[in-house]
Amino acid sequence: MPPHLEAALREQTADLPRSFVETALGRFSGERQRQYRPMIEAAQVAAEEAKATLHRWVEAGRRAGMSWTEVGQLLGISKQAAQQRFGAGPRQPAPFGTIVVTPGTGAASEQDLLDEEGQAGRELVDVDATRLLFRQTDRRWAHVRVAGVWDGAAAEGWQPAAQWFVFHYYKRPA
Repeated sequence: MPPHLEAALREQTADLPRSFVETALGRFSGERQRQYRPMIEAAQVAAEEAKATLHRWVEAGRRAGMSWTEVGQLLGISKQAAQQRFGAGPRQPAPFGTIVVTPGTGAASEQDLLDEEGQAGRELVDVDATRLLFRQTDRRWAHVRVAGVWDGAAAEGWQPAAQWFVFHYYKRPA
């Protein structure tokens, strides 16, 4: 990333907790000790989400065909360090009902992602240009993405799950 873009991103990221807290609670002046608690809490949530987001984007990049060497180079670490830090371990189920957001992966590997999430008990509930949203359930799901409307879907037990652009996503209990 060019240095000027990295600097702009760092500035926006650093300002995120303050901006969030001021929107929710009013202007931060820094004059009262009690104002720091929500700032610290917001910064902690932002840090946790940034870490989780990095993991999701690395996973999406890997699904799109990036090598561990490429990931390591981007992060300034070795291939082995990238694989140890971000490598696939056993997926833990999310708490029941939790919405799990996964970056989209592109046409070539998205069906693999849909299959994996379905096997993990995650039901597709929405999509947009960059992500898939799943709800953790107590059953396995089958998912499929087709271009256009699938006229025979209902006859085979498929129900509409989501739609983005020309793509229609269907689901059914596995």
